[in-house]
Amino acid sequence: MELDSLQGALAGFLEERGVPAMACWPEGRRKRLEGPVVLVSLKELECSPAGLQDYLGEKLDEATGQWKELYGRRARLVFALDIIAPPGTPAEECRSLFEQMVRVFQTHKPGGLTVQEMTAKELEYDEQEGLVKLSSELGCDGWLCAWGDEAGTFLDFTLRGDVNT
Repeated sequence: MELDSLQGALAGFLEERGVPAMACWPEGRRKRLEGPVVLVSLKELECSPAGLQDYLGEKLDEATGQWKELYGRRARLVFALDIIAPPGTPAEECRSLFEQMVRVFQTHKPGGLTVQEMTAKELEYDEQEGLVKLSSELGCDGWLCAWGDEAGTFLDFTLRGDVNT
């Protein structure tokens, strides 16, 4: 999962498992809602030290045959997963979609990230948007990793889970 596309990656992860979802700020106009959909946004990203000056070790780059230094930090991510639906949508449809999403996170790791917690609030009507809304949050843990070269230059930052993704 690349840092620039976390919202889209999580929305795609849910879509692949049958949960209608979209990134919070999609390019172009938002499509007209036919039913409930999960609106994914990154609410918080917090990093903390993981090793000596963030040094995690070396790994052989099989493509080049050279050793690369790996640096990283523990990452804590909180996603806002707002279920939105057009006015008049029965509350049960929103709750059912939330339960479906919970089942997905119980059996699958998004991008290898470890799901630590999931919370939800009461269903409400958003007058400004004219939508039914069920707000929820997903807390995950992973690693923000960077490869370095011999000169100490960081080459690539990537968010990784605790499984090889």
